[in-house]
Amino acid sequence: MTYTFILLLFSVVVLIYLEDYLGSYKKAVYGVLCIILILFCGLRPIGVDPDSEAYEEVFLGKGYSANMLIEHSFQLISQFIRNFTDDIHVLFLFYAALGIGLKFYALRKLTPLYFLPMVIYLGNYYVLHDFIQIRAGVSSAMLLIAIKPLTEGNRKKAFLCFLIAAVFHYSSLAFLPILFFRNDISKLWKYILIGIAPVGVVLFLLHLDFFSAIPIPYIKDKIEIYKSLTETGVFEELSLKSPFIWIQYCVILYSLYFFDTIHPECPSLPLLLKITAYSMACFFAFSSISVVAARLHELLGIVELVLFPCVFYTLRPGYYGRAAVCVIGVIEFIYTLFLWELLDFKMA
Repeated sequence: MTYTFILLLFSVVVLIYLEDYLGSYKKAVYGVLCIILILFCGLRPIGVDPDSEAYEEVFLGKGYSANMLIEHSFQLISQFIRNFTDDIHVLFLFYAALGIGLKFYALRKLTPLYFLPMVIYLGNYYVLHDFIQIRAGVSSAMLLIAIKPLTEGNRKKAFLCFLIAAVFHYSSLAFLPILFFRNDISKLWKYILIGIAPVGVVLFLLHLDFFSAIPIPYIKDKIEIYKSLTETGVFEELSLKSPFIWIQYCVILYSLYFFDTIHPECPSLPLLLKITAYSMACFFAFSSISVVAARLHELLGIVELVLFPCVFYTLRPGYYGRAAVCVIGVIEFIYTLFLWELLDFKMA
């Protein structure tokens, strides 16, 4: 399975450099890649990722994991599928088809680049969301779908996307503040984007608890569970050594510097920058409960699939820009699969 991941990444890098030569065929190749990723994800061995065994227990009605409060949508979908089969892979295929398929659809609406976003996707979010956090995988796809209507000022359509996202993962309620983000960058927002890391590091080191004031019963109950699990050492503490947070910050600063170059090619750039900063803010401000901070950071960070490839527009000749984006994807790929070992390839 390790070699399959490496082959997929290598294939995407090759496609990135062949994209201009594929012509109309790139749409077909893009669709085939989507199907391959869905099948590879949906048919994975049980136990290769940290959550699949727990999902299987819930699916079969054998148990309920305390640290895995499941949305009603998951239980209803599980019950429906169980009327036909007890094979958990059917459920995985369903979530993979939604999570991956909707992301591929959303990217076609947001960027003319077919394969550059894929190297960022394979580097992190394919494993993180569509292999492990399968409910979040669908929710993050809905966030991507909401970007275009938000760019056009259609908040009602974006709100509907966020409601659908919340059906699949309650943490998607964190999307709601995005409805108030305008698709422009004022001087104040420039200062916020530049200062997000220095201020965030201070908040991180103070280890403040911003969750106690949340009045929503279900959310508060879930936070209390996460608190107790964090205190008992079930979840690892966040670290400022994570490359993902600093890659985000570097791309924010880089995009601000080249804003006038990137913006004509990517009309959603102001929104993408604000959501990325929001993602970083969650990492820093909610670090007292590491799992919540990490999941919100990752859920909102899905916009990286559109933002990071924008580096391509600033470097000429084009193969330099492609190489820069590929380097980011490969770094994240190495951390995700080989340094942090999010998947257990011995189970494959």
